[in-house]
Amino acid sequence: MPGSCGDLQQIGHKKSGLFSIMESNKIVNVYCDFTKPSNDSALQNWIGYADVKSLPTFFYVQKTAPFSTLGAPIPFEIERLNIGGAMNKTTGKFTAPRKGVYFFAFNGVGTLDKPGYLDVGLMVNGVQIGRAECHSTTGGEWETLTLQSTIELKTGDSVWLQILFSFGSYLQDNSDAQFNHFSGWLLQEYLSL
Repeated sequence: MPGSCGDLQQIGHKKSGLFSIMESNKIVNVYCDFTKPSNDSALQNWIGYADVKSLPTFFYVQKTAPFSTLGAPIPFEIERLNIGGAMNKTTGKFTAPRKGVYFFAFNGVGTLDKPGYLDVGLMVNGVQIGRAECHSTTGGEWETLTLQSTIELKTGDSVWLQILFSFGSYLQDNSDAQFNHFSGWLLQEYLSL
């Protein structure tokens, strides 16, 4: 794929206009003025990035049951959306189908029956990269947890949520409430030819 207006000019383009070129690992839109010589900086005017994805990827899942298991991926019961099929609600794991930058968000409710805490971690290939915590000094409370992260992933990387620490608490949910939500999407794919 051409990497500049100079490349396009070299392969025979003569009519000025808008073109897509490959710059690093992204598709870029440029205006090429072919009335200019190839060594003139006015030959190419950068317009912006093209939002190109070879596989659209986004998901939204919810829980309908309480969960308290430490150190295991949190499974989900409802799949509201799973474009690209990268999220497995049963295992609770997302597998990156393409190399690029992804965004993930988790919102949840912890029930703290007695004074205690609940920590939920965002994991990538078994390594914690983010954490949300709720705690209570009195007990008998429901507390919210929220976690967002923008991360770079390679093809095949796995992302999931898990309870890291818990004392007198668990993720609260039921079929009418769906308090716990996990969503994610591909922001930018790193393209290669």
